[in-house]
Amino acid sequence: MGLTSLIITTIIVMLCGWFFFQRKTKAALPPGRLGLPFIGETLEFMTAATNNNSLAFFNSRVAKYGEIFKTNILFAPSISFGTPEANKFLFANENKLFQLSLPSSAAKLLGQSITNKVGKEHKNVRHTLMAFFGASNLHNFVPRLDNATKAHFQQFWEGRDEIKAMDTIKHFLFSLVMDLFFSIIEGPEFHSMQHDVEDYIFGTFQFPIDFPGFAYHKAKLARDNIRRTLDMIISRRRKDTKERKVEMYHDLLSFLLNTPHDEEGNPLKDEEIKDNIGSLLFAGVETTSSTISMALKYLSLNPHCLQEVVKEQMEISKTKDGAPLNWEDTRKMKYTWCVLQESLRLQPALEQAFRICIKDVEYGGFTIPKGWKVFWSANRTHMSPQIFPNPTKFDPSRFEGSGPQPFSFIGFGGGPRMCPGNEFARTTMLIFLHRMVLNYEWCMVDPNEKIYVMPGPTFQKGLQLKLHKK
Repeated sequence: MGLTSLIITTIIVMLCGWFFFQRKTKAALPPGRLGLPFIGETLEFMTAATNNNSLAFFNSRVAKYGEIFKTNILFAPSISFGTPEANKFLFANENKLFQLSLPSSAAKLLGQSITNKVGKEHKNVRHTLMAFFGASNLHNFVPRLDNATKAHFQQFWEGRDEIKAMDTIKHFLFSLVMDLFFSIIEGPEFHSMQHDVEDYIFGTFQFPIDFPGFAYHKAKLARDNIRRTLDMIISRRRKDTKERKVEMYHDLLSFLLNTPHDEEGNPLKDEEIKDNIGSLLFAGVETTSSTISMALKYLSLNPHCLQEVVKEQMEISKTKDGAPLNWEDTRKMKYTWCVLQESLRLQPALEQAFRICIKDVEYGGFTIPKGWKVFWSANRTHMSPQIFPNPTKFDPSRFEGSGPQPFSFIGFGGGPRMCPGNEFARTTMLIFLHRMVLNYEWCMVDPNEKIYVMPGPTFQKGLQLKLHKK
């Protein structure tokens, strides 16, 4: 058989399989469309999502098919739903009916990190990380985080009339995690890791074109470079431990090297440590910088809200007499935390993700077949007028008191896979805004500066701000 005939025959067989699959599952599925063979509605969704308009994709289908509909995104037949009740059903049935499912190209780069783990393995890694990032341990680091934040403002904001805030915040957060993770503040490893982390973050969730010049290929090279750098850091730390110098380190790396992880009391293996730290660098820089940047935007556009934040932070500052913030101070920042949550509602740092059905699932009068995906979207829930009246309005008071109904705000995910670093992110963001509002007034150079999502929300011009030192 010639090559042309072979290709034609293969295409015919695959198309027949596709249409047979559609007919086989049609009766039990919710309404919707699977789009083109194989690629489905991927291009339409990706175009909308990149332009920060994924909500239009979902709303058009909800209007046509109802609250639960089928689609095909990233070569995966999927179901989409977005009510709080549906979110609760999804999160409550983790490892019973659903498990996390990443695109295989991204999963390959994330390696043995918690992001890729499921079931008991995920639970064990999460327990280990929560022992470091949880409130009981994190309160010891607050003065250290505050001192680093003050130093950052003095070095990078002082004397500036204008600044690309998001780019500068990313540098700040990278410096912060390098200190907290490795006790590294400067040097060759710092600068090489910074460049590699930028490429790793940008390319991991791009189309998997593994060819020089493309983002995914750069992310793959960056991941390998990060691992090599971590090999050197871990080797040096083990040497220091052997020479009894380990007491000088109070950071994540020493914690992971010396904390029992499994039932036999063994710590994480080096490969697991490297991949988990790579994943945490991703989350610690990308998602947190996005939320801080959005808060600066919304406070600039809503001066009455900024006034409330300033008032709250000044009351805390009056009690400090120059001393660094402590854990209790950050817990008093209630309105500021409402501002950050409302910023995250309007512009989620992670807009959507997949779960895969590990068995046939009955929900809402429909059957979701085993192997299909559930495509959950924070935007669908956060921007629903039935859940959040006037959803496009910036209104931090939504989070006062008992706040929104359960499973309606899912900015940090939910269930067993809720972000293990959410307390660290919360504390870091509160400290940053404390120092920002006490020392600066600001406004956006372009209040309509466009936002792209690649993979997280990114300002087209880096969030250009005009600054005035108080």
